[in-house]
Amino acid sequence: MKAKVALIGVSGYGQVHFEQLRKLADQGILDLSAVVVINPDQVQKQLEILARYGSRIYASTEEMYRDLSGKLDLVCIPTGIAFHEPMTVEALRNGASVLVEKPAAGSVADIEKMQEAERKSGGHFVAVGFQHIYARELQFIKRYLLTGRLGRIRAITVKGLWPRNDSYYHRNNWAGRIRSDSGAWILDSPINNAFAHYLNLELFLAGKTFKTSAHPAGIEAELYRARREIETFDTCAVRIAAEEGASLLALFTHTTEKNDNPQLRIDCENGSIYWKVDESWNIRSRSGKLLYAGVAEKPHDDMFSDIIARLHDPEVFTCTLDIAKAHSLCIERLYRDFTPKQLTAASVTRQEPDGQYLLRGVEAVFEKCYQENLLPSEAGADWN
Repeated sequence: MKAKVALIGVSGYGQVHFEQLRKLADQGILDLSAVVVINPDQVQKQLEILARYGSRIYASTEEMYRDLSGKLDLVCIPTGIAFHEPMTVEALRNGASVLVEKPAAGSVADIEKMQEAERKSGGHFVAVGFQHIYARELQFIKRYLLTGRLGRIRAITVKGLWPRNDSYYHRNNWAGRIRSDSGAWILDSPINNAFAHYLNLELFLAGKTFKTSAHPAGIEAELYRARREIETFDTCAVRIAAEEGASLLALFTHTTEKNDNPQLRIDCENGSIYWKVDESWNIRSRSGKLLYAGVAEKPHDDMFSDIIARLHDPEVFTCTLDIAKAHSLCIERLYRDFTPKQLTAASVTRQEPDGQYLLRGVEAVFEKCYQENLLPSEAGADWN
């Protein structure tokens, strides 16, 4: 029997979920039974497509569950961070499993509320949309690490540079904020939004078993804010000492002209692993001999297929709330223990007319940090 799926929102990042669900509906794998749309005037094209599927359109989740409580298999929640916890709990209480976008929620306490609702749901599950964990090459890499052939993981380092201008920060009312207008935790920043996948990936790859992530024992961080209108930061360097023994370094910025997709390096006792988004990956021995290599493919197809399969088979692997919670533990510690440095015109410039901020020398500094496992101050950066 086809899975009955509901989607909350079809614009913004909801468009990604919409296209993936359409693809599976066309293959006869699922029934796109219901969609919540709060901005119908802006999504007429999507509404026309949904009419062809016979999807029921609702103005709110409350309306949807009045009709369909207990009748849905999966609810997809590609909404703002502040809505992740309440909408996930609501779906579980109405008898559906959940795919919720990353991060799982704005706080660890919210994730624990979601876990409690999951435990009480009678066998339903929550999967988190950290899509790279579902990628086949990354699952192969983790399994290879667990064989022990490369020895102990010493360090995992990831670097990503994605420009984000005024339009990105003005696209909603919560970008760069600590809490929403209602008081819900958000902690929006590069490492908890656009680049959240890659810190989560480091933690996952350092985990002791295939289905677990590493846990942070200690954190060092340098956080920088170019934009005065945001409450968090737009450049960060974070070093985590994992309880499992590895050192994890994450280097992310939105204050750059250069668009350089995240790349990740794993240094082990007996070899190394390299992976870059949408490009390639390889595993090498300590002598540099190429052991395995391949293409880093887009992971969304794998993620949605796995989550639909999980509805019928509890052994199918998905990104659980436990895995996602390790990421949120790190984010909370950053907020609690470190204060972002407000940068001045001595270190940043603003481009017009798009409002892209540029941090002086960030590309070269991050490259040195990536190669030598350093924080920017250790690499000689004197941003102020």
